[in-house]
Amino acid sequence: MSADVAEEKIFGRLLESLDRVVRDVSRTQSSLRSLRVFNEALSVDGQGGQIVAIVDPDAVDTRIAEAAGECKFEVLVVQPGGSRPRAILEKAYPRDSAMLKRGVSMRTIYQHSARFCGNTQNHVESLTAIGAEVRTLDCLSRRLMIFDRHTAFISGDSEDAGVIMIKHAAVVAFLVDVFEGIWNFSQPMTSSYRTRVEGSVVSEIQNSIMKLMMTEEKDGAIARRLAISERTCRSHISKIMRRLGARNRTHLGYLIAREEGARRGREMYPDPAVDHGWGAHHGHCRPAGGLPPDRAQVA
Repeated sequence: MSADVAEEKIFGRLLESLDRVVRDVSRTQSSLRSLRVFNEALSVDGQGGQIVAIVDPDAVDTRIAEAAGECKFEVLVVQPGGSRPRAILEKAYPRDSAMLKRGVSMRTIYQHSARFCGNTQNHVESLTAIGAEVRTLDCLSRRLMIFDRHTAFISGDSEDAGVIMIKHAAVVAFLVDVFEGIWNFSQPMTSSYRTRVEGSVVSEIQNSIMKLMMTEEKDGAIARRLAISERTCRSHISKIMRRLGARNRTHLGYLIAREEGARRGREMYPDPAVDHGWGAHHGHCRPAGGLPPDRAQVA
């Protein structure tokens, strides 16, 4: 091979390598430019970002107190967990009652297990007496507070992970929609006597346990999801076993799966004798057999 040919091949390979590097740098620059808006919005323990991570507990309390003090018309709260320590509730009451007395609308969602906690029940009764609305749901994930649909706080993965403060308009609007969806599925929390004997809440807790038993192996994991003790969870499981006639836990799993399959079957193929909304008010005549028009057999 001549020297000229060898030189051409070597420089050709170098040029190809340089071209690849240039293309990689160009792609990286484009990616960074696309993230610029996010980087401008994001801050860690800073003042200017629209999405701020706050780890220090005192700083968390300060930011929430500031948002509550400036709140003018609405606060939305999702509070997971069951029993809440009296000290925390006593600390929160002056802040919450002050907002309510200023005419701020307050809606809070707890988990069902909070209905059976004396401290929480007393706190709820004190707030509802001055205008707050409270509901409960079986499962909740993270703590959420939204002030005036402008500033939101979301809890971290653990108690010591702090919170994320969000002022990004689109993200806050999304969180408001999430809250409204949860609120619509929640049940009103009334007086202590009625809520303690409210059969629908107990039934909903037991239904949730049955669903979780199909995915969770440990009673402790189920109890944590529902914010109840393992002892309470096992008590509910014993009642479910008696209700379904299960001989043991394995048999219970089979019965739960069978009942879930039957429920899904009813949803897919409803009873034709029951009017499910197909008919004259939809502008259709019901076909033979009670099926909706799109499932009727065509001769």
